Amino acid sequence: MVCEFTRCIWREETIAVGAGGTANSALSNAETSAALLDLLVENGVSNAKKVPALVRYIHRWLTANASAERRLDKALLALVEAHPVDVVVTVLRSAPSCDRAAVTMWRTIISSRSTAEPVLQILALVLGSWPACSMCTSDGDETEVFALAATLALWKILHLLRCTRAVRGCFPNLFVHLLFQVFFSTVQMLEEVDPLWRECRKQHSLPTNPNRFAVLTIKALLHHLRCESVLVAMERKHGWDTLLNADTHHYAVGLLAREMASACTAWCCSIVCCLLELLSEEMCPWELPAMAFLVEVSLMASAAWPSCLHLSGL
Repeated sequence: MVCEFTRCIWREETIAVGAGGTANSALSNAETSAALLDLLVENGVSNAKKVPALVRYIHRWLTANASAERRLDKALLALVEAHPVDVVVTVLRSAPSCDRAAVTMWRTIISSRSTAEPVLQILALVLGSWPACSMCTSDGDETEVFALAATLALWKILHLLRCTRAVRGCFPNLFVHLLFQVFFSTVQMLEEVDPLWRECRKQHSLPTNPNRFAVLTIKALLHHLRCESVLVAMERKHGWDTLLNADTHHYAVGLLAREMASACTAWCCSIVCCLLELLSEEMCPWELPAMAFLVEVSLMASAAWPSCLHLSGL
C-alpha cells in the first residue's frame, strides 16, 4: 500500500518538475502525509481498533498545518460515518480544551447531516455524566472523558452549525443534561476539573465558573432554536442568576419550565420523557429540580396537550 502511494507521489512530482514547477518542501510534506492518511482511511476504516490512532493523527496534522484545514475533511467524515463513538470520544480526549485543530474537526464532523445528529447524541451522553464519563473506544482505551469538554465542544458547534435539524432531534437530551451539569458544577467543583477549566478559560476567555459557562451553552442552544421569548423572560426575571444558586436552583428550573410551556410547548413533551427516564433511576441526585420542571409543565400545559401527559405517565 505504501509502495503504491509512493509511486503516485513520484509521478506527480516528476510531472511538476518537468513542467518547470518548483516544490515547496513543507507543503510537499504536508500534502504527502495528508494523501497517505486518505489512503490509510480508505483501506483501514473497517478496522475499528485503528480509528482512534487515525483521529489523533488528524488532530496532530491539523495542528501543524493550519493553512490546509480542509485537506482531511473526506478522511475524517469517513471515520465518523463508520465509527462515530470512537471519533467523538477520541477528539474529546485528545483536545479537551478544544484548540484550533479540534474546532476545525468539529466543523467538519457536523457539516454532514448524516453525521451531525449521531455526534450530538454522543455528546449528550457525555454531558449527562459529571464530572467525567467512562467510555471505552475500540482500541481498549478507558480514559475518562470530561463532561466539561463535551460542553465546550457543544458550545463551539452551536456557533458553527447552520442547519437546525440535527439540534432539533437532540434538543431534549442536550437541554436536560446541560441543566443537570449546571446543578452539579454549582454544588461541587471537583479538583480534577480545575486544571481543564483553567486551560479552557485561558484559550477561550470563558466565565470564571463552569456553571456559568453551562448556562451560556443553554442560552446558545435556545437561541439556535429561536426560543427568544424564553431567553428574554428568564433574563427579565433574573432566572439565570437564580439557576446558579444551589438553594434556589429548583425554583429557577420551575420558572424555566413555565416559560417553555408557554412559548415552546412542542419541546416540553420530549423533555418530560427525558426527565421521567432520569427519575426512574434508583438514586437521582437531581430529583428536586426535575420534579419542579414536571410539576410546572403539568400545571401549564395539561389543557394544551393532555395526550402527551397521559403517555408520559403524568
